[in-house]
Amino acid sequence: MYDRHARLFGDVGQEIFANLKVGIIGLGGGGSLINEWLSHLGVGHIVAIDFDRVELTNRPRIVGTNPWDVMTWLTKQPIPWLQKLGKRLAAYKVNVARRVAKQANPSIRYDAVVGNIVDEAMSTTGCAYAHLLVDADFLFLAADSMQSRLVFNALVHQYLIPGIQIGAKVPVDKQTRQVEDIFTATRPVLPYAYGGCLHCHELIPAGRLQQEALSEEERRTQRYVEDEDIAQPSVIALNVKSAEQAVNDFMMMFTGLYQPEVQLCHQLRFARERSIINVEPRANDDCLDCSSSYRSRRARGDRYRLPCRMPNA
Repeated sequence: MYDRHARLFGDVGQEIFANLKVGIIGLGGGGSLINEWLSHLGVGHIVAIDFDRVELTNRPRIVGTNPWDVMTWLTKQPIPWLQKLGKRLAAYKVNVARRVAKQANPSIRYDAVVGNIVDEAMSTTGCAYAHLLVDADFLFLAADSMQSRLVFNALVHQYLIPGIQIGAKVPVDKQTRQVEDIFTATRPVLPYAYGGCLHCHELIPAGRLQQEALSEEERRTQRYVEDEDIAQPSVIALNVKSAEQAVNDFMMMFTGLYQPEVQLCHQLRFARERSIINVEPRANDDCLDCSSSYRSRRARGDRYRLPCRMPNA
């Protein structure tokens, strides 16, 4: 089955993929693409973590969904309680992803975890959700919250696990409702200084973290929710732009196909200008994630607590 793969990176390369454990955080548009491609690539073990259910508007972007997953005959009813029931019965994104992965590779070991990577709450396996990934060989972050970036960045550096964060952004002018820039991001994050640390690149702003930590009522009081109910544009083709580079980086790294001089820096693609920008690596000497400071979490493993949210008393 993998004959054409072996012509690129040999039987040894295919065996490498079969023995990898890969974590995917977020199984929405970009995460579902990564999930499908890794399964076709022959990755032996995937741990997928997402707390969300599939909605009707997800169907054009999430690989492998069908009308049964979103309970269309209920969610399209004019009766509110039937709509609510349909949403409660909709399939979890991780379960759709597991079905897609099994279709591509029936022998894959697949852990579909319904939960939020940022929560300290215990999973059904008896440990916090983030701890399910501490022995992974690679991590993909396809969730868009600042707190998920915080936990992902900590996992990379605390447990020395390489990873990549992906995303697509389509800002819309608040007044005119016109689309502004359209760009996608593929950000390798490797566990050493100048390896792409999200903190050093100022991609985990403290203000956004504080905002996400507030309750819904507190956010309303502080006027943090003026745009919260306005869905931003999202198209599967843009998700492909960020996800395909991430999976190709993963494949080339583990098979040694990149030229020695290649730098795995952050990459931004601007769709309207058809341009690509490579972001120069940055590092802060006192970074608490990637530096060699005595206060840094880098390579501390289980000796440091991951920055997950503590459950309410």
